[in-house]
Amino acid sequence: MDKEYYAEKGLVVGIASIIFGFYFFSSTLFTFKSSLIEQTGKIENLETYYRKVESSRGSKSIKSELEFKLNSTQSIYILMKNIGQSRRNYRFEKLKKQLEKSKIATVWIKRNQKDEYEPTVFQIADKSGEILYDFEESKSHSKFGFLISLSLGIFGIGLYLKHKFWKKPTHNTV
Repeated sequence: MDKEYYAEKGLVVGIASIIFGFYFFSSTLFTFKSSLIEQTGKIENLETYYRKVESSRGSKSIKSELEFKLNSTQSIYILMKNIGQSRRNYRFEKLKKQLEKSKIATVWIKRNQKDEYEPTVFQIADKSGEILYDFEESKSHSKFGFLISLSLGIFGIGLYLKHKFWKKPTHNTV
């Protein structure tokens, strides 16, 4: 078993994991409320969707989506969550009912995404201003993914550094 070979692979995986974590999760995770803008309008085309997703290893799960538009913008607002083997996403179903009842919503998105077709949704409020989907809930998905990527990266780099620089002490017996 070539430990040096595996240690070098650990370094590559570690660096790639950290880059992956920052690339995919940091834009959401490190967004502050001060960088968000509000978009308010009448809710149109409010739907929930459930799609079967198959991973590269053959396991199947269900992805749920809550999708709607506001009449004041050209954007489509989408919330997504992988719900495993569950048949329903009760959180999205409840949110859909609240939005149907309200008929008007305010959505918070990043200022630099205001002209994008599918901006990232950070917060949703009904017509009375009650927060239905909050800032912390939107960021919680990124926290988990970022922590997993960062942990895997630190482990891979640590494995390489341990192999490269930590030597077991030798005992000389006389």
